[in-house]
Amino acid sequence: MRIFKDEEKLSLEYVPPVLPHREGELRLLNAFFSSILKGKQSISVRVIISGSAGTGKTAMAKLFGKQMEAEAKGRRMNLRYIHINCRVNRTLFTILKRVVEHLRIPLPSRGYSTEELMHGLLDYLTENELYVIMALDDVEVLIKEEGSDPFYFLMKVGEEREDKMSRLSFIFIVRNPEILSMLEGGTRIGMLNNIVHLPEYDTNQLYNILSYRASEAFFDNVVLEESISLIADLASERGDARYAIETLWRGGKYAEAEESSVVTPEHVRKAAASIYPAIKKENLAYLSLHEKLILLAITRALASNENAYTTSSELNEVYRLVCEEYRVQPKAYTRFWEYLQKLEDQGIIRIRVSSEGVRGRRSYITLPEIPISILQRELVRLLEGGSSEF
Repeated sequence: MRIFKDEEKLSLEYVPPVLPHREGELRLLNAFFSSILKGKQSISVRVIISGSAGTGKTAMAKLFGKQMEAEAKGRRMNLRYIHINCRVNRTLFTILKRVVEHLRIPLPSRGYSTEELMHGLLDYLTENELYVIMALDDVEVLIKEEGSDPFYFLMKVGEEREDKMSRLSFIFIVRNPEILSMLEGGTRIGMLNNIVHLPEYDTNQLYNILSYRASEAFFDNVVLEESISLIADLASERGDARYAIETLWRGGKYAEAEESSVVTPEHVRKAAASIYPAIKKENLAYLSLHEKLILLAITRALASNENAYTTSSELNEVYRLVCEEYRVQPKAYTRFWEYLQKLEDQGIIRIRVSSEGVRGRRSYITLPEIPISILQRELVRLLEGGSSEF
């Protein structure tokens, strides 16, 4: 059964035409580079994009590059955006060589120094009235490989040239701008003028991002709303949209393999477990008897309603039935709640407390990254094998 409309829309290389919740940062980035489009570029623009993994640094830079190229074309300007990953091109020489190859500049591939490559590039830009915005991604690698020298060179190389129009500008993409403390004082200060920081996404923002990507990648009504909510909740611990999108894609692949017409929360749990397993099977043996019984109750509560969450009151009822099945006296609600909190502290379950108006607060429990089927099978094996109270 086909559930994917366009699977490539969930590729980590795909740059969507819209980046939800990055509109303000994109406007700031455009403002920093606006002088290029006005034809008043006398100095090189240098901007740092910072943010932890999965905050959209690369996607925003590439989307900005597309928009700049389109805007320049509309103004009959010659502008190119070139994105280079420093994990692949780890020295300034290989970076410049990549740019020269990208622009198809007729320079020898061997026998040139870094400085000769740069001046050959700048000569070409001047002769062809071409502007280039060079984005260096994962720039931490270049700093660790070559220190301050590449950045000092990039800042100073054009100062002695007769052409005072600066045609080469830079975006430096880093996870943490503190890495720049490794650079020498003058170079560091020269790079810190313009910073666009991307904060981690919260749960609601991740939900919006996932909903948008799901609408692009899947046919209508394939991804259940519960499934999107669960992924957003899982990814909110890291604020990581990349992890969220990969989990969505993997959940779709599990659904496809099972010939399911929808992506369910159980598919999401299987996907999440395949990326970052939350718990090893052997760790379950060290849980107390009632922790195992409560976990088994959670698997049954979630399996029965096929939802991503169960409430604490619903779970307590199922827990009491499980205790009756195994001929164990159930604990009082206060003690039951303490066990739940211990399981959450160990990262096995997640508790989400929600305020619901006049009805007060309600607690929702889920298994974040453990497939129900696997956990249930292991718990039954452990409980039937005999367990003693801790």
